[in-house]
Amino acid sequence: MATEEPNKPAGTQPSLSADAKTNAGSGDMAHLIENMGVLIDSTIESVQGMISSVSSATGQLLEGVTSTMNSEPVREIINNVNSVSGQLIEGVTATLKSEPVQNSFHELGKFWENLLVSLNSTVNSDQVKNLFENVSMGLGQLVSNVFSTTIPSFGMGEERKKHIQEIPLLSAKEHREPLQKDTAENKPKAG
Repeated sequence: MATEEPNKPAGTQPSLSADAKTNAGSGDMAHLIENMGVLIDSTIESVQGMISSVSSATGQLLEGVTSTMNSEPVREIINNVNSVSGQLIEGVTATLKSEPVQNSFHELGKFWENLLVSLNSTVNSDQVKNLFENVSMGLGQLVSNVFSTTIPSFGMGEERKKHIQEIPLLSAKEHREPLQKDTAENKPKAG
């Protein structure tokens, strides 16, 4: 934006007043201060104009978004999405409430109930109880036999004596003879 300049014809000098004789309020310094004021005023007006433009653009943008959201095509799209979602939920609900699905769930419940009853009666039968008792007694006997043979009884009766086995020693001559036989048999024969 152009700075404001006083409307004076070119080449005319401002009239000098009584203050002009003392150079107070006129001269270079006075013109500098006056120009600075004009520059500050025009800067403030420019910034205000930019803020006004931005506010106007933002308002127009918000109005555009609002009018788009309120437009008939957008409302139809939103209504269609809501309708499809509602129909999907209704379809799933109707399927789950249908007689075949309800019968399937009922039959599945009966199957699990019968399975649990069968397992319960099998576990509580006399044959299974006898089997577990026999296995338990057999394991008890096995454990008692294993521990009674491996754990010595200290101070309680006779201690078991270890069986001593003698290992015969060979003389040096007896020890060399079998080695010489092995090496003679393994040597390749000259042909």
